[in-house]
Amino acid sequence: MKNFDFLKELTDFKALYSLCAGAEEYVVSNPTMSAIFARKALENLIKSFYTAKYGGYPEGSNLFSLIEDAQFKAYFDESLISCVHFVRKVGNNGAHQEEVYPKLARGCLKALHEAVKQVLFLMGACKDVPAFDSSIYNAKPQTEKATQLPKEEPTPDVQTLTKYKNNIVQGIEQKSSIDFTEYETRKLYIDEALKEAGWQICQTPGATTAGLACIEVKLLGMPNKEGFGFADYVLFDNDGVPLAVVEAKKTSVDEVAGSQQARLYADCIEKKWGRRPVIFYTNGYSTHVVDCAGYPARKVYGFYSKQELQSLLNRRDLSDIKDTRVDKNISDRPFIQQATTAVCETFNKKARKALLVMATGTGKTRCAISIVDVLQRAKWANKVLFLADRTALVKQAANAFTKHLPDSPLCILSEEKEDTRDYNAKITLSTYQTMLNIIDKEDKKYGIANFDLIILDEAHRSIYNKYKAIFHYFDSLILGLTATPREQIEKSTYEVFDLPKGEPTFAYDYKTAVKEGFLVDFHAFERTTNILKNGLKYKDLSDEEKAQYETLFTEEGTFPKEIDAKLFQKTILNQDTIDRVLQTLMTEGLKTQGGDKLGKTIIFAYNHRHAEEIVKRFHILYPEKGNDYCKLIDNYINYAQTLIDEFANPESDLTIAVSVDMLDTGIDVPEMLNLVFFKRVFSQIKFWQMIGRGTRTRKDLDVFSPSRDYFEKGAEPVLTRHNDKQGFYIFDFCDVFEFFRLNPDGREPKAALTLSQKLFELKLDLVCELQKYQHQENEEQKSFYAKYKAELIDKIKHLNRNLINVKLVLKYVDKYSIEKSWEYISLLEAKEIKKQLTPLIAPDDPDESAKLFDLWVFNMELSQLAGDKDYSQAVQKVTKICSELLEHLTVPAIAAKKDFLESVLQVGFWEGVTLTKLEQLRQEVRTLLQFLDKNKREIITSNFSDFVVTKKDGQSPIPQFKDYRKRVEDYLADNVDKGAIAKIHNLEKLTEQDIEELQTILWKKLGTKEEYDEVANGLDLGAFVRQIVGLDNEVISKLFNDYINQYNFNSAQQEFLQLIVNFVRANGDIEPQDLQDEPFSYHDYTSIFANTGPLYDFVDRFHSSIHI
Repeated sequence: MKNFDFLKELTDFKALYSLCAGAEEYVVSNPTMSAIFARKALENLIKSFYTAKYGGYPEGSNLFSLIEDAQFKAYFDESLISCVHFVRKVGNNGAHQEEVYPKLARGCLKALHEAVKQVLFLMGACKDVPAFDSSIYNAKPQTEKATQLPKEEPTPDVQTLTKYKNNIVQGIEQKSSIDFTEYETRKLYIDEALKEAGWQICQTPGATTAGLACIEVKLLGMPNKEGFGFADYVLFDNDGVPLAVVEAKKTSVDEVAGSQQARLYADCIEKKWGRRPVIFYTNGYSTHVVDCAGYPARKVYGFYSKQELQSLLNRRDLSDIKDTRVDKNISDRPFIQQATTAVCETFNKKARKALLVMATGTGKTRCAISIVDVLQRAKWANKVLFLADRTALVKQAANAFTKHLPDSPLCILSEEKEDTRDYNAKITLSTYQTMLNIIDKEDKKYGIANFDLIILDEAHRSIYNKYKAIFHYFDSLILGLTATPREQIEKSTYEVFDLPKGEPTFAYDYKTAVKEGFLVDFHAFERTTNILKNGLKYKDLSDEEKAQYETLFTEEGTFPKEIDAKLFQKTILNQDTIDRVLQTLMTEGLKTQGGDKLGKTIIFAYNHRHAEEIVKRFHILYPEKGNDYCKLIDNYINYAQTLIDEFANPESDLTIAVSVDMLDTGIDVPEMLNLVFFKRVFSQIKFWQMIGRGTRTRKDLDVFSPSRDYFEKGAEPVLTRHNDKQGFYIFDFCDVFEFFRLNPDGREPKAALTLSQKLFELKLDLVCELQKYQHQENEEQKSFYAKYKAELIDKIKHLNRNLINVKLVLKYVDKYSIEKSWEYISLLEAKEIKKQLTPLIAPDDPDESAKLFDLWVFNMELSQLAGDKDYSQAVQKVTKICSELLEHLTVPAIAAKKDFLESVLQVGFWEGVTLTKLEQLRQEVRTLLQFLDKNKREIITSNFSDFVVTKKDGQSPIPQFKDYRKRVEDYLADNVDKGAIAKIHNLEKLTEQDIEELQTILWKKLGTKEEYDEVANGLDLGAFVRQIVGLDNEVISKLFNDYINQYNFNSAQQEFLQLIVNFVRANGDIEPQDLQDEPFSYHDYTSIFANTGPLYDFVDRFHSSIHI
């Protein structure tokens, strides 16, 4: 009996049987034809599924897109999806006239059998299918009349297959039981990676064909008794000499296990061919390279192309960079020479990354060009990539490169159309996003070693986190540029560049640049207004203003007693406040032309609406200045770049630019004399970028200003006429300098999460809360726990594994795609999921308003469960939405839910509200928000009297540190696999030395014992640490199984033991007396355990492990 004979009886699948039978018929006599039949069968199978479930499949779709579509992947586990792709890839090889060998054809047939079985199981077309039997295939040639491929592709019949539709139910996921051999795994992962790098693979084992990647190549001279070995892959140059050797291990083995074997193979190759090859060792998931150029082994995304290997070997014998002299035509500034020398010396020492910290305005781009010129002369940098986060910055850098390196062909990827780009240019410039889009495409335009040097403009951790796929994909030297002062760059940025905190490759700070005359200093005037400082109190207003207050802020017959200061600019624009700021600028700002004209000025506004009002008020206050004197420049303005160019022109009338996040960087106006901070700033990076707008020097400006000493020392100003720019003023109306005095590191914004990502994290928080024992005792809450957990697992399982960012964290994708990993999510595991997987979550619902409503309701659910937050404001927001919806009853969808919407407005709806009721609210209302006016403005314009409050001149910041618990959590997360912390995590017994280690860490290194006592709530060291790091799931599973096997516990006893484990995870420790209290008091453990000895012993395993 053949493996696909079970299809004979399934008359609805005759075409599928014919194709599968053809694949089976040829598996021995013609493996390549077998693979082609298998792919045809797979395509028929997938299309049959779509036809049964959806009545058809998208016109023009290919097999790859059908497999990767969520409409298919939602029903199958990742193992089965891998089977399907395996058949597709092997079939493609056969169809493209690549020879498929018998061993691979049998693996392909096994994968097809599994796919057919699972899809037909799901459709309900069959129940019992015999296991795949490979022993029935032998080497006898086929003698019967050979089956021919059908001339026309068979099309699944809708009428025949529709009857299976109701059997295909989401949530009943088909799980594959197939187990690929190491050979098949290698073919699935490593072959594809080599092909992605442009290699054609010779499938004849032992062949040594010039220009190809050859497999199982016999190499003489191995130190074993046979005296030879077989290299998994040898990559040959066109002249027949090996370029590289690849040692492969199965995916479950650490790739480093093959490193020594690969080195021995390289020795054999060098002895035979006279040239040492590049070494790769890989397990399919992870790959390392030893380039034999003196660098330590390093992890790379994949394999080098033939051309990249040739280039690497040609440069292997390059000497150190000896001539580091900067071309004086590019720059004659001494600190740029120092920076260039420092970078070259770093690269000479075989470091692959360098970081330059240079104050804004000192010439970071010019310095980068100088370094590129030196590296080009030394033949270290043939191709260079320059990356920046904005198109304007890329364009500015391109102009500089063109001017100073005119002989290096240049391409601006973010400017050129796809068909006109020069992918072989010596200098390539791009925004980060454009490059990410290019390397994420299936048709890779750049190999991983295409660039010799990558330059990162404004290199810091947030850029790295957002675009890390770029840095993981390319293997090159990296030069980072930043203007953020070195003492204020976060530790993680230094770690990205493999540097100790506070020690960049070279630094040229702001104060030094001012002292040496390359920049000018500033003087900050800390001003505010009464309303911006104190808000608005009804009782303090005049009768006329009280009437205005009541008109603006009355809702449902009542108005608040006061308005918080934080709401002004954000949702309330007060005209007199804006007027006071503008009048301060016009009166006190630095002037030119003997004091008759205000110097060039940027006003940094809160948002577009705020900026509009500032410009409007200026024209009302100063109509004589004309329309061109003050203008708004932001992303809402068409052709904003032309306005920037106009503002940068010293002869133009445009004097005041009101900006929203557009002029913080990328504009060079040496004539800048005044900056106005009319918005709050929390990012240290943005803070220094804004200051940098005024730091450029300018000769012959005819400035009416104080002497230079005033800016440097803060003496009383004596306004006199100067021939050059002495410094510039900053008017700070929003406590920006005060904030950075208290928070010198600033508060860098977290990477902006999409609504879909926020919902993912919120569901994770709900799962972490619902797993607690008090919620597991409640059947309603327990069911929601199961629901949300299943949704999270499903979301992870169906991530697109073809994207680079997903490939980089496959370890975590695989880990959290299985339910076993979700038995209990510790604090550190939750952090791990958020860090590694949240950024991968793509939008799956285009209705943004519905997702926003989901966010509100899920937050209400979490607040109710945790019991630690008042969510009355959220209730007010939701009821307001429902009230607004009731004003749109002409919309049929809203009218149909009129009764429910009215019930939400009743107090009774919210009394004793349950998760089920909140979930009903979410489901009923979420899709209705799309009918509300999205353009309805929440901004209120008012005109209450205000006055300026002078605070102080700007002062230097003072240090401030993170709170103690946050420091501890961060440290434990980074060191969970080390020392005493690892012992606690793995339930190992602590020693006195371990306790001393914990005391040193928690009482000295991270803080004091007093700080510890404040946050530990009486827990001893071991329990406190375990409450944070949790317990290793595998260790707990083994302990659990050992006890069950030893004592043969029944289900009630097992459930009680699990309760103990959950208690320890939540509280850090447990003692026998705890069994008398909740949650254990709900169960009479003495009746559950006839012999309580094993129970107490189980408890002691946890307690005694952290006590001496």
